[in-house]
Amino acid sequence: MTIEPRTILITGGAGYIGATSANALIAAGHRVVILDDLSSGHSDTIPNEASSIVGSYADGDRMQSLLRDARIDTILHVGALSIVSESVTQPERYFKTNLVGSIALLDAAIAVGVKRMIFSSSAAVYGASSSNVLHEELPLTPVNPYGATKAAFEHVLRAYADAHGLAAIALRYFNVAGATDQVAERHQPETHLLPRLMSAARTGEPFELYGNDYATPDHTAVRDYVHVADVASAHLAAIEKIAPDSLHGFVAINIGSGTGTSVREAVSAVERATGARIDLREHPRRAGDPPRLVADVNRALVHLRWRPRQSDINRIVKSLLPR
Repeated sequence: MTIEPRTILITGGAGYIGATSANALIAAGHRVVILDDLSSGHSDTIPNEASSIVGSYADGDRMQSLLRDARIDTILHVGALSIVSESVTQPERYFKTNLVGSIALLDAAIAVGVKRMIFSSSAAVYGASSSNVLHEELPLTPVNPYGATKAAFEHVLRAYADAHGLAAIALRYFNVAGATDQVAERHQPETHLLPRLMSAARTGEPFELYGNDYATPDHTAVRDYVHVADVASAHLAAIEKIAPDSLHGFVAINIGSGTGTSVREAVSAVERATGARIDLREHPRRAGDPPRLVADVNRALVHLRWRPRQSDINRIVKSLLPR
């Protein structure tokens, strides 16, 4: 099915997920406008075909002007602060940026008549769930301020959808990983498992493994890794879903691989791909780390006709190798 080209604002479009999505949307024929304050994004990842503006989505007056002047019809709201440990020590910064700032963006959108939004949410909204497979009907019980900001804005989106006729999809990403020909992870500091393992393989520095007594097959924690290119394709599918007269209201949808990979399995995948041996230093588990977090992706298949196609752990790791 071909849909009419859209004019899409991507907040955080110079970041890892935002820039990957911008490339995918442009390739599909959409017009893309990128907004990023470049606090963690990188201007060199912005596609040449995109318009770009340096600024904050929390500036409501400027957002009204931008949305109106650029004739935006859909917002892909990726921009956010996203380091969990930092959110614990600086909760006020996270709530101000991720929640208050996002409400300012949403108010600006409603004011100028933009009523389609795709929101980058997170599996962090589920907290330390005891369920081995996480489905969207589980209660939202985040255990850190980062997850709390995502859950709170989901509640806001649902209320605005009911009150203002908004069409909104919250995509709850699991562990986004991998690289494309154009974009790779460049976080400072890097907190994600796979790029840290790749660094350990490259440098020979020890890798600290926390938790080797979980009730899992190899006693290490199991997580769901989804390739960033699959996340971008989910954005494309969501944009098609909220085409005019297609969706009204709010829906939350998991975006993951639907399969689990343990820490030791991830280590083995990196060792196979690089030919290096990783020096593991094992420590007791950290408080609050659940043994297994894996997405139920059935709703994505039913609602978006989306399935992960590049999220096998070996394929993800291979994409991280130097080009």
